[in-house]
Amino acid sequence: MPSKVAELFAPNRDTENQKAAANCPQEEESFDAKYTYQRTAFRRTSNGSGGGGSGGGGSDEDSVTYVDSQKHLLEPTAYNPIPNRVPPPIAALAGNIGERHVLVMLGLPCRGKSFTSQRLQRYLRFFHGADCRRFDVCDYATGGETENSSFSDLFDDLNHFLNKEDSIAQTNIRLYEDGDLDDPRKKNVDSGRVAILFASDSEQAFQETWSGSSKERRRLICEQLSSMKDVRVKVIFIELICTDLELVKSNILRKVAASGVEGKATDIAQVTEAVTSWEQKITLYRRKYVTMQDDGSEDDLSYIKLIDYGEKVVTNSIHGYLPMRIVQFLSNIHTHSHNIYLTRHGQSEYNLLRKLGGNPPLTEHGREYSKRLGKFAEEVMCKNEQGGEEPARLWTSSLQRTIETAQFVKHPVICNGTWHQMSNRVYRNLDEIFAGEYEGMTYDEIEKRHGTEATLRKMDKIGYRYPRGESYFDLIARLDPLIHELESYSQPILVVSHQATLRVIYSYFMGIDRELAPKQDISMHTVFKITYDGFLEQPTLETFYLGPEVDPTLQSDLV
Repeated sequence: MPSKVAELFAPNRDTENQKAAANCPQEEESFDAKYTYQRTAFRRTSNGSGGGGSGGGGSDEDSVTYVDSQKHLLEPTAYNPIPNRVPPPIAALAGNIGERHVLVMLGLPCRGKSFTSQRLQRYLRFFHGADCRRFDVCDYATGGETENSSFSDLFDDLNHFLNKEDSIAQTNIRLYEDGDLDDPRKKNVDSGRVAILFASDSEQAFQETWSGSSKERRRLICEQLSSMKDVRVKVIFIELICTDLELVKSNILRKVAASGVEGKATDIAQVTEAVTSWEQKITLYRRKYVTMQDDGSEDDLSYIKLIDYGEKVVTNSIHGYLPMRIVQFLSNIHTHSHNIYLTRHGQSEYNLLRKLGGNPPLTEHGREYSKRLGKFAEEVMCKNEQGGEEPARLWTSSLQRTIETAQFVKHPVICNGTWHQMSNRVYRNLDEIFAGEYEGMTYDEIEKRHGTEATLRKMDKIGYRYPRGESYFDLIARLDPLIHELESYSQPILVVSHQATLRVIYSYFMGIDRELAPKQDISMHTVFKITYDGFLEQPTLETFYLGPEVDPTLQSDLV
Protein backbone atom coordinates (compact mmCIF):
# COMPACT_ATOMS: atom_id res chain seq x y z
CA MET A 1 0.00 0.00 0.00
CA PRO A 2 1.26 3.51 -0.71
CA SER A 3 2.45 5.41 2.35
CA LYS A 4 0.75 8.55 3.64
CA VAL A 5 3.60 10.57 2.24
CA ALA A 6 3.08 8.99 -1.17
CA GLU A 7 -0.62 9.78 -1.01
CA LEU A 8 0.18 13.38 -0.13
CA PHE A 9 2.35 13.93 -3.20
CA ALA A 10 0.94 11.52 -5.78
CA PRO A 11 -2.14 13.63 -6.72
CA ASN A 12 0.04 16.62 -7.57
CA ARG A 13 2.22 14.52 -9.84
CA ASP A 14 -0.75 12.86 -11.55
CA THR A 15 -2.12 16.31 -12.28
CA GLU A 16 1.21 17.41 -13.76
CA ASN A 17 1.37 14.32 -15.97
CA GLN A 18 -2.25 14.74 -17.12
CA LYS A 19 -1.62 18.36 -18.05
CA ALA A 20 1.50 17.44 -19.98
CA ALA A 21 -0.33 14.66 -21.86
CA ALA A 22 -3.29 16.91 -22.68
CA ASN A 23 -1.27 19.86 -23.92
CA CYS A 24 1.11 18.07 -26.28
CA PRO A 25 1.56 14.79 -28.14
CA GLN A 26 3.64 12.07 -26.48
CA GLU A 27 6.29 12.21 -29.19
CA GLU A 28 6.70 16.01 -28.98
CA GLU A 29 6.45 16.91 -25.34
CA SER A 30 6.56 20.67 -24.79
CA PHE A 31 9.63 22.23 -23.22
CA ASP A 32 7.60 23.56 -20.27
CA ALA A 33 6.09 20.17 -19.43
CA LYS A 34 9.41 18.42 -19.90
CA TYR A 35 11.20 20.98 -17.75
CA THR A 36 8.62 20.67 -14.97
CA TYR A 37 9.09 16.91 -14.84
CA GLN A 38 12.88 17.02 -14.96
CA ARG A 39 13.11 19.66 -12.29
CA THR A 40 10.82 17.66 -10.00
CA ALA A 41 12.93 14.56 -10.60
CA PHE A 42 16.14 16.42 -9.85
CA ARG A 43 14.80 17.87 -6.65
CA ARG A 44 13.30 14.72 -5.25
CA THR A 45 15.17 11.76 -6.64
CA SER A 46 18.77 12.84 -7.07
CA ASN A 47 19.37 13.00 -3.34
CA GLY A 48 20.78 9.49 -3.63
CA SER A 49 20.53 7.25 -0.63
CA GLY A 50 20.79 8.02 3.03
CA GLY A 51 20.78 6.63 6.50
CA GLY A 52 23.25 4.14 7.84
CA GLY A 53 25.04 4.21 11.14
CA SER A 54 27.43 6.85 12.39
CA GLY A 55 29.44 7.95 15.36
CA GLY A 56 29.81 5.54 18.24
CA GLY A 57 29.32 1.82 18.81
CA GLY A 58 27.69 -0.72 16.59
CA SER A 59 24.02 -1.42 16.20
CA ASP A 60 22.03 -4.47 15.15
CA GLU A 61 19.65 -2.32 13.11
CA ASP A 62 19.74 -2.63 9.31
CA SER A 63 21.32 0.26 7.43
CA VAL A 64 18.95 2.42 5.40
CA THR A 65 20.18 3.23 1.90
CA TYR A 66 17.87 6.09 0.95
CA VAL A 67 16.75 9.32 2.57
CA ASP A 68 13.31 9.68 4.15
CA SER A 69 12.33 12.54 1.89
CA GLN A 70 12.52 10.09 -1.04
CA LYS A 71 10.32 7.44 0.52
CA HIS A 72 7.16 8.51 -1.29
CA LEU A 73 8.98 8.05 -4.61
CA LEU A 74 9.52 4.37 -3.84
CA GLU A 75 5.84 3.55 -3.36
CA PRO A 76 3.59 2.22 -6.17
CA THR A 77 1.38 4.86 -7.79
CA ALA A 78 -1.08 4.95 -10.67
CA TYR A 79 1.58 6.22 -13.07
CA ASN A 80 4.43 4.04 -11.67
CA PRO A 81 2.93 0.78 -10.38
CA ILE A 82 6.30 -1.05 -10.30
CA PRO A 83 8.76 1.48 -8.78
CA ASN A 84 12.43 1.10 -8.07
CA ARG A 85 12.59 0.22 -4.38
CA VAL A 86 16.06 1.65 -3.68
CA PRO A 87 17.55 4.74 -5.40
CA PRO A 88 21.22 4.76 -6.49
CA PRO A 89 23.69 5.47 -3.66
CA ILE A 90 25.49 8.74 -2.95
CA ALA A 91 29.02 9.36 -1.67
CA ALA A 92 27.88 9.75 1.94
CA LEU A 93 26.67 6.13 1.86
CA ALA A 94 29.44 4.49 -0.15
CA GLY A 95 30.40 2.46 2.92
CA ASN A 96 27.17 0.48 2.55
CA ILE A 97 28.27 -0.97 -0.76
CA GLY A 98 30.63 -3.83 -1.50
CA GLU A 99 32.37 -6.55 0.44
CA ARG A 100 32.52 -7.14 4.14
CA HIS A 101 35.85 -6.00 5.58
CA VAL A 102 37.64 -7.15 8.73
CA LEU A 103 40.43 -4.82 9.87
CA VAL A 104 42.92 -6.27 12.37
CA MET A 105 45.00 -3.77 14.36
CA LEU A 106 48.59 -4.84 15.06
CA GLY A 107 51.58 -3.34 16.84
CA LEU A 108 53.50 -3.03 20.09
CA PRO A 109 51.87 -1.51 23.20
CA CYS A 110 51.45 2.29 23.43
CA ARG A 111 51.12 2.74 19.68
CA GLY A 112 47.54 4.03 19.77
CA LYS A 113 45.74 0.96 18.38
CA SER A 114 42.57 1.58 20.40
CA PHE A 115 42.56 5.27 19.45
CA THR A 116 43.16 4.52 15.78
CA SER A 117 40.37 1.94 15.65
CA GLN A 118 38.00 4.40 17.33
CA ARG A 119 38.83 7.24 14.91
CA LEU A 120 38.55 4.91 11.95
CA GLN A 121 35.15 3.61 13.07
CA ARG A 122 33.87 7.13 13.61
CA TYR A 123 35.14 8.26 10.21
CA LEU A 124 33.72 5.32 8.24
CA ARG A 125 30.32 5.58 9.89
CA PHE A 126 30.03 9.35 9.73
CA PHE A 127 31.39 10.12 6.26
CA HIS A 128 30.65 6.89 4.41
CA GLY A 129 27.66 5.45 6.24
CA ALA A 130 29.44 2.12 6.78
CA ASP A 131 27.94 -0.34 9.24
CA CYS A 132 31.10 -0.45 11.33
CA ARG A 133 31.74 -2.15 14.68
CA ARG A 134 34.77 -2.54 16.93
CA PHE A 135 35.60 -5.84 18.65
CA ASP A 136 38.03 -5.72 21.59
CA VAL A 137 39.87 -9.05 21.71
CA CYS A 138 40.40 -8.54 25.45
CA ASP A 139 36.64 -8.74 26.02
CA TYR A 140 36.79 -12.36 24.85
CA ALA A 141 40.08 -13.37 26.48
CA THR A 142 39.83 -15.96 29.26
CA GLY A 143 43.25 -15.29 30.70
CA GLY A 144 44.35 -18.84 29.89
CA GLU A 145 47.54 -19.92 28.20
CA THR A 146 45.80 -21.73 25.33
CA GLU A 147 45.85 -20.24 21.87
CA ASN A 148 42.11 -20.47 21.20
CA SER A 149 40.62 -19.45 24.53
CA SER A 150 38.43 -16.79 22.87
CA PHE A 151 38.42 -18.05 19.31
CA SER A 152 34.95 -19.51 18.95
CA ASP A 153 33.07 -16.75 20.84
CA LEU A 154 34.59 -13.95 18.82
CA PHE A 155 34.19 -15.93 15.59
CA ASP A 156 30.49 -16.42 16.32
CA ASP A 157 29.98 -12.70 16.97
CA LEU A 158 31.86 -11.79 13.79
CA ASN A 159 29.88 -14.34 11.82
CA HIS A 160 26.60 -12.92 13.11
CA PHE A 161 27.63 -9.34 12.32
CA LEU A 162 29.03 -10.05 8.86
CA ASN A 163 26.21 -12.40 7.83
CA LYS A 164 23.41 -10.21 9.14
CA GLU A 165 20.56 -10.29 6.62
CA ASP A 166 20.40 -7.23 4.43
CA SER A 167 16.76 -6.18 4.20
CA ILE A 168 17.52 -3.51 1.62
CA ALA A 169 19.07 -6.09 -0.70
CA GLN A 170 15.98 -8.26 -0.20
CA THR A 171 13.67 -5.42 -1.14
CA ASN A 172 15.63 -4.33 -4.20
CA ILE A 173 15.93 -7.82 -5.67
CA ARG A 174 12.25 -8.62 -5.14
CA LEU A 175 10.54 -8.12 -8.51
CA TYR A 176 6.97 -8.38 -7.23
CA GLU A 177 5.18 -8.70 -3.92
CA ASP A 178 5.19 -12.52 -3.98
CA GLY A 179 8.79 -12.80 -5.14
CA ASP A 180 11.30 -15.28 -3.75
CA LEU A 181 12.78 -13.79 -0.59
CA ASP A 182 15.57 -16.38 -0.74
CA ASP A 183 16.63 -15.29 -4.20
CA PRO A 184 20.46 -15.72 -4.28
CA ARG A 185 20.82 -12.47 -6.24
CA LYS A 186 20.25 -10.52 -3.04
CA LYS A 187 23.65 -11.59 -1.72
CA ASN A 188 26.34 -8.90 -1.70
CA VAL A 189 23.92 -6.13 -2.66
CA ASP A 190 24.46 -3.02 -0.50
CA SER A 191 26.21 -5.34 1.91
CA GLY A 192 29.21 -3.34 3.09
CA ARG A 193 30.13 -3.91 6.71
CA VAL A 194 33.38 -3.28 8.55
CA ALA A 195 34.55 -5.12 11.67
CA ILE A 196 37.61 -3.72 13.45
CA LEU A 197 39.57 -6.05 15.77
CA PHE A 198 41.87 -4.44 18.32
CA ALA A 199 43.28 -5.20 21.78
CA SER A 200 42.94 -2.61 24.52
CA ASP A 201 45.66 -4.54 26.41
CA SER A 202 48.20 -6.05 24.03
CA GLU A 203 49.83 -8.24 26.67
CA GLN A 204 46.55 -9.76 27.81
CA ALA A 205 45.49 -10.53 24.24
CA PHE A 206 48.84 -11.78 22.94
CA GLN A 207 47.99 -15.51 23.11
CA GLU A 208 44.62 -15.00 21.43
CA THR A 209 44.39 -16.01 17.78
CA TRP A 210 42.49 -12.85 16.92
CA SER A 211 45.36 -10.66 18.14
CA GLY A 212 47.25 -11.47 14.92
CA SER A 213 50.51 -11.24 16.86
CA SER A 214 52.29 -13.91 14.79
CA LYS A 215 52.38 -15.16 11.20
CA GLU A 216 50.54 -18.34 12.18
CA ARG A 217 47.74 -16.42 13.91
CA ARG A 218 47.31 -14.11 10.94
CA ARG A 219 47.04 -17.11 8.62
CA LEU A 220 44.45 -18.71 10.87
CA ILE A 221 42.39 -15.50 10.93
CA CYS A 222 42.30 -15.43 7.12
CA GLU A 223 41.46 -19.13 6.86
CA GLN A 224 38.60 -18.95 9.34
CA LEU A 225 37.05 -15.82 7.85
CA SER A 226 37.27 -17.27 4.35
CA SER A 227 35.32 -20.31 5.59
CA MET A 228 32.21 -18.27 6.35
CA LYS A 229 29.25 -19.37 4.27
CA ASP A 230 27.48 -17.11 1.77
CA VAL A 231 29.68 -14.09 2.47
CA ARG A 232 32.96 -12.77 1.12
CA VAL A 233 35.28 -11.21 3.67
CA LYS A 234 38.26 -9.01 2.87
CA VAL A 235 40.86 -9.08 5.67
CA ILE A 236 43.22 -6.12 6.05
CA PHE A 237 45.94 -6.02 8.71
CA ILE A 238 46.87 -2.54 9.97
CA GLU A 239 50.19 -2.33 11.79
CA LEU A 240 51.25 0.75 13.74
CA ILE A 241 55.03 1.11 13.91
CA CYS A 242 56.97 3.80 15.83
CA THR A 243 60.65 4.17 15.03
CA ASP A 244 60.90 7.59 16.68
CA LEU A 245 61.88 6.96 20.33
CA GLU A 246 60.75 10.42 21.37
CA LEU A 247 57.32 9.70 19.90
CA VAL A 248 57.12 6.43 21.85
CA LYS A 249 58.10 8.22 25.06
CA SER A 250 55.49 10.90 24.41
CA ASN A 251 52.83 8.21 23.92
CA ILE A 252 53.78 6.54 27.20
CA LEU A 253 53.63 9.84 29.11
CA ARG A 254 50.19 10.67 27.72
CA LYS A 255 48.93 7.16 28.44
CA VAL A 256 50.14 7.46 32.05
CA ALA A 257 48.62 10.93 32.41
CA ALA A 258 45.28 9.75 31.00
CA SER A 259 45.15 6.91 33.54
CA GLY A 260 45.94 9.15 36.54
CA VAL A 261 43.59 11.00 38.91
CA GLU A 262 41.27 13.25 36.85
CA GLY A 263 43.34 12.45 33.80
CA LYS A 264 46.64 13.75 35.25
CA ALA A 265 49.29 11.95 37.28
CA THR A 266 50.74 14.44 39.76
CA ASP A 267 53.28 12.42 41.73
CA ILE A 268 56.64 12.51 39.87
CA ALA A 269 57.79 9.24 41.46
CA GLN A 270 54.53 7.58 40.48
CA VAL A 271 54.87 8.82 36.91
CA THR A 272 58.47 7.60 36.67
CA GLU A 273 57.50 4.19 37.99
CA ALA A 274 54.60 3.90 35.55
CA VAL A 275 56.76 4.94 32.58
CA THR A 276 59.42 2.38 33.53
CA SER A 277 56.76 -0.32 33.83
CA TRP A 278 55.43 0.43 30.36
CA GLU A 279 58.92 0.42 28.86
CA GLN A 280 59.51 -3.04 30.34
CA LYS A 281 56.18 -4.30 28.97
CA ILE A 282 57.08 -3.03 25.50
CA THR A 283 60.50 -4.72 25.65
CA LEU A 284 59.01 -8.07 26.69
CA TYR A 285 56.25 -7.87 24.08
CA ARG A 286 58.73 -7.04 21.31
CA ARG A 287 60.64 -10.29 21.98
CA LYS A 288 57.66 -12.47 21.10
CA TYR A 289 55.69 -10.29 18.67
CA VAL A 290 56.13 -10.93 14.93
CA THR A 291 55.75 -7.90 12.69
CA MET A 292 54.20 -8.11 9.21
CA GLN A 293 56.91 -9.67 7.04
CA ASP A 294 58.26 -7.92 3.97
CA ASP A 295 60.39 -10.90 2.87
CA GLY A 296 57.66 -12.13 0.54
CA SER A 297 56.17 -14.68 2.94
CA GLU A 298 53.09 -12.52 3.57
CA ASP A 299 52.81 -10.79 0.21
CA ASP A 300 49.53 -12.59 -0.45
CA LEU A 301 47.93 -10.79 2.51
CA SER A 302 46.45 -7.30 2.43
CA TYR A 303 48.10 -4.98 4.92
CA ILE A 304 48.88 -1.37 5.75
CA LYS A 305 51.97 -0.34 7.69
CA LEU A 306 51.77 3.10 9.30
CA ILE A 307 55.25 4.17 10.30
CA ASP A 308 55.42 7.10 12.74
CA TYR A 309 51.76 7.98 12.06
CA GLY A 310 51.82 8.63 8.36
CA GLU A 311 55.44 9.76 7.97
CA LYS A 312 55.77 6.61 5.90
CA VAL A 313 52.96 4.39 4.69
CA VAL A 314 53.45 0.93 3.17
CA THR A 315 50.50 -0.84 1.55
CA ASN A 316 50.26 -4.30 0.07
CA SER A 317 47.38 -5.66 -2.02
CA ILE A 318 44.96 -2.83 -1.18
CA HIS A 319 42.15 -2.51 -3.71
CA GLY A 320 38.68 -0.97 -3.79
CA TYR A 321 37.05 2.31 -2.87
CA LEU A 322 36.64 1.88 0.89
CA PRO A 323 40.11 0.34 1.52
CA MET A 324 41.72 3.23 -0.34
CA ARG A 325 39.76 5.75 1.73
CA ILE A 326 40.93 3.90 4.84
CA VAL A 327 44.56 4.22 3.74
CA GLN A 328 44.16 7.93 3.05
CA PHE A 329 42.47 8.57 6.40
CA LEU A 330 45.01 6.56 8.41
CA SER A 331 47.82 8.48 6.71
CA ASN A 332 46.58 11.66 8.42
CA ILE A 333 45.73 10.70 12.00
CA HIS A 334 48.14 10.72 14.93
CA THR A 335 48.05 10.49 18.72
CA HIS A 336 49.20 14.07 19.43
CA SER A 337 46.80 16.38 21.24
CA HIS A 338 44.40 18.37 19.05
CA ASN A 339 42.80 21.72 19.88
CA ILE A 340 40.14 22.71 17.37
CA TYR A 341 38.24 26.01 17.78
CA LEU A 342 34.95 26.36 15.91
CA THR A 343 32.93 29.55 15.53
CA ARG A 344 30.20 30.90 13.31
CA HIS A 345 30.66 34.20 11.56
CA GLY A 346 29.39 37.28 13.36
CA GLN A 347 25.80 38.36 12.84
CA SER A 348 25.14 39.18 9.18
CA GLU A 349 22.54 41.40 7.52
CA TYR A 350 20.70 38.30 6.30
CA ASN A 351 20.53 37.04 9.89
CA LEU A 352 18.58 40.18 10.75
CA LEU A 353 16.19 39.54 7.89
CA ARG A 354 16.02 35.76 8.58
CA LYS A 355 17.10 35.07 5.00
CA LEU A 356 18.92 31.96 3.86
CA GLY A 357 22.35 31.86 2.24
CA GLY A 358 23.58 34.71 0.11
CA ASN A 359 26.82 36.60 0.65
CA PRO A 360 25.86 39.46 2.98
CA PRO A 361 28.27 41.58 5.07
CA LEU A 362 28.28 41.75 8.86
CA THR A 363 26.04 43.96 10.95
CA GLU A 364 27.39 46.30 13.62
CA HIS A 365 27.02 43.47 16.17
CA GLY A 366 28.88 41.16 13.81
CA ARG A 367 31.78 43.58 13.41
CA GLU A 368 32.01 43.93 17.20
CA TYR A 369 32.24 40.14 17.49
CA SER A 370 35.05 40.08 14.94
CA LYS A 371 37.07 42.46 17.15
CA ARG A 372 36.48 40.30 20.22
CA LEU A 373 37.40 37.18 18.29
CA GLY A 374 40.70 38.75 17.20
CA LYS A 375 41.56 39.49 20.82
CA PHE A 376 40.53 35.96 21.91
CA ALA A 377 42.74 34.40 19.24
CA GLU A 378 45.74 36.48 20.32
CA GLU A 379 45.35 35.97 24.09
CA VAL A 380 44.01 32.43 24.29
CA MET A 381 44.49 30.42 21.10
CA CYS A 382 48.02 31.51 20.31
CA LYS A 383 49.43 31.06 23.82
CA ASN A 384 50.85 27.87 25.33
CA GLU A 385 50.53 26.85 28.98
CA GLN A 386 53.61 28.92 29.87
CA GLY A 387 52.18 32.02 28.20
CA GLY A 388 54.57 31.91 25.27
CA GLU A 389 53.70 32.24 21.60
CA GLU A 390 52.40 29.05 20.03
CA PRO A 391 52.00 28.41 16.27
CA ALA A 392 48.31 28.31 15.29
CA ARG A 393 46.21 28.11 12.14
CA LEU A 394 43.15 29.91 10.74
CA TRP A 395 40.57 28.70 8.23
CA THR A 396 37.54 30.54 6.85
CA SER A 397 34.99 29.92 4.13
CA SER A 398 35.07 31.94 0.92
CA LEU A 399 32.03 34.03 1.88
CA GLN A 400 32.59 37.60 3.01
CA ARG A 401 30.86 37.26 6.37
CA THR A 402 33.46 34.72 7.60
CA ILE A 403 36.39 36.62 6.12
CA GLU A 404 35.15 39.83 7.79
CA THR A 405 34.75 37.93 11.08
CA ALA A 406 38.45 36.98 10.97
CA GLN A 407 39.68 40.41 9.86
CA PHE A 408 41.05 41.43 13.29
CA VAL A 409 43.04 38.24 13.86
CA LYS A 410 46.72 39.24 13.86
CA HIS A 411 49.35 37.56 11.70
CA PRO A 412 52.81 38.13 13.18
CA VAL A 413 55.82 36.16 11.95
CA ILE A 414 57.15 33.98 14.80
CA CYS A 415 59.52 31.06 15.45
CA ASN A 416 62.54 32.95 14.12
CA GLY A 417 60.74 33.89 10.93
CA THR A 418 59.63 30.36 10.03
CA TRP A 419 55.91 30.60 10.91
CA HIS A 420 53.32 33.11 9.68
CA GLN A 421 50.91 33.11 12.60
CA MET A 422 47.20 32.51 11.84
CA SER A 423 47.71 32.97 8.12
CA ASN A 424 44.21 32.70 6.71
CA ARG A 425 43.41 29.80 4.39
CA VAL A 426 40.14 30.23 2.52
CA TYR A 427 38.20 27.05 1.67
CA ARG A 428 35.08 26.89 -0.46
CA ASN A 429 34.41 23.50 1.18
CA LEU A 430 33.61 25.46 4.36
CA ASP A 431 30.89 27.53 2.67
CA GLU A 432 27.34 27.32 4.01
CA ILE A 433 24.98 24.68 2.69
CA PHE A 434 23.62 25.96 -0.64
CA ALA A 435 19.86 26.56 -0.63
CA GLY A 436 19.60 26.61 -4.43
CA GLU A 437 16.35 28.21 -5.60
CA TYR A 438 15.61 29.27 -2.02
CA GLU A 439 18.74 31.41 -1.56
CA GLY A 440 17.72 34.80 -0.17
CA MET A 441 14.30 33.56 0.99
CA THR A 442 12.98 33.21 4.54
CA TYR A 443 11.50 29.97 5.87
CA ASP A 444 8.10 31.63 6.10
CA GLU A 445 8.29 32.46 2.39
CA ILE A 446 9.32 28.91 1.53
CA GLU A 447 6.44 27.46 3.53
CA LYS A 448 3.90 29.76 1.88
CA ARG A 449 5.14 29.28 -1.67
CA HIS A 450 6.41 25.70 -1.54
CA GLY A 451 4.53 23.95 1.23
CA THR A 452 5.33 20.42 0.09
CA GLU A 453 9.06 21.14 0.04
CA ALA A 454 8.87 22.57 3.56
CA THR A 455 7.11 19.36 4.66
CA LEU A 456 9.78 17.18 3.07
CA ARG A 457 12.54 19.13 4.79
CA LYS A 458 10.90 18.89 8.21
CA MET A 459 10.47 15.16 7.72
CA ASP A 460 14.07 14.49 6.69
CA LYS A 461 16.47 17.29 7.52
CA ILE A 462 19.69 15.39 6.83
CA GLY A 463 18.62 13.91 3.49
CA TYR A 464 16.48 16.70 2.08
CA ARG A 465 18.12 18.55 -0.80
CA TYR A 466 17.12 22.12 -1.61
CA PRO A 467 15.92 22.47 -5.22
CA ARG A 468 19.11 22.90 -7.28
CA GLY A 469 20.96 23.13 -3.98
CA GLU A 470 22.50 20.85 -1.37
CA SER A 471 21.51 18.46 1.38
CA TYR A 472 23.36 17.70 4.62
CA PHE A 473 24.60 14.53 2.93
CA ASP A 474 26.13 16.68 0.18
CA LEU A 475 27.72 18.83 2.87
CA ILE A 476 29.19 15.76 4.56
CA ALA A 477 30.69 14.62 1.25
CA ARG A 478 32.41 17.96 0.54
CA LEU A 479 33.77 18.23 4.09
CA ASP A 480 35.38 14.78 3.92
CA PRO A 481 38.76 15.93 2.50
CA LEU A 482 38.96 18.81 4.98
CA ILE A 483 38.49 16.41 7.88
CA HIS A 484 41.55 14.49 6.69
CA GLU A 485 43.56 17.70 6.81
CA LEU A 486 42.16 18.71 10.22
CA GLU A 487 43.11 15.30 11.61
CA SER A 488 46.70 15.70 10.39
CA TYR A 489 47.49 18.93 12.29
CA SER A 490 48.79 19.20 15.85
CA GLN A 491 48.74 23.04 16.04
CA PRO A 492 45.59 24.76 17.38
CA ILE A 493 43.27 25.73 14.53
CA LEU A 494 40.42 28.24 14.37
CA VAL A 495 37.66 27.43 11.88
CA VAL A 496 35.34 30.35 11.07
CA SER A 497 32.42 28.99 9.12
CA HIS A 498 28.62 28.66 9.09
CA GLN A 499 25.96 26.96 11.16
CA ALA A 500 25.20 23.90 8.98
CA THR A 501 28.86 23.35 8.11
CA LEU A 502 29.97 23.59 11.75
CA ARG A 503 27.18 21.27 12.85
CA VAL A 504 28.77 18.54 10.72
CA ILE A 505 32.34 19.22 11.89
CA TYR A 506 31.27 19.54 15.53
CA SER A 507 29.25 16.31 15.43
CA TYR A 508 32.08 14.33 13.87
CA PHE A 509 34.72 15.37 16.39
CA MET A 510 32.37 15.03 19.38
CA GLY A 511 31.29 11.55 18.33
CA ILE A 512 27.65 12.49 17.66
CA ASP A 513 25.66 10.44 15.14
CA ARG A 514 25.44 12.26 11.84
CA GLU A 515 21.64 11.88 11.83
CA LEU A 516 21.67 14.22 14.83
CA ALA A 517 24.05 16.76 13.28
CA PRO A 518 21.29 19.04 11.88
CA LYS A 519 19.89 19.41 15.41
CA GLN A 520 23.09 20.64 17.07
CA ASP A 521 23.08 24.16 18.50
CA ILE A 522 25.98 26.24 17.19
CA SER A 523 25.28 29.51 18.95
CA MET A 524 26.28 32.82 17.43
CA HIS A 525 29.21 34.83 18.87
CA THR A 526 30.50 31.74 20.68
CA VAL A 527 33.75 29.77 20.32
CA PHE A 528 33.68 25.99 20.78
CA LYS A 529 36.99 24.39 21.79
CA ILE A 530 37.29 20.63 21.18
CA THR A 531 40.30 18.80 22.63
CA TYR A 532 41.24 15.17 22.05
CA ASP A 533 44.31 12.97 21.72
CA GLY A 534 45.20 9.31 21.36
CA PHE A 535 44.75 8.41 25.00
CA LEU A 536 41.61 10.27 26.03
CA GLU A 537 38.47 8.15 26.02
CA GLN A 538 36.29 11.04 24.89
CA PRO A 539 37.01 14.53 23.54
CA THR A 540 36.48 17.45 25.89
CA LEU A 541 34.45 20.55 25.06
CA GLU A 542 34.80 24.12 26.31
CA THR A 543 32.62 27.02 25.18
CA PHE A 544 33.57 30.70 25.24
CA TYR A 545 30.75 33.20 24.79
CA LEU A 546 32.33 36.43 23.55
CA GLY A 547 29.23 38.49 22.76
CA PRO A 548 27.76 40.93 21.95
CA GLU A 549 24.35 39.48 22.72
CA VAL A 550 21.90 39.19 19.83
CA ASP A 551 18.25 38.22 19.64
CA PRO A 552 18.18 34.37 19.62
CA THR A 553 15.45 34.43 16.97
CA LEU A 554 17.80 36.29 14.63
CA GLN A 555 20.61 33.72 14.84
CA SER A 556 19.19 31.53 12.11
CA ASP A 557 21.62 30.87 9.28
CA LEU A 558 20.41 27.62 7.79
CA VAL A 559 18.82 25.61 10.59
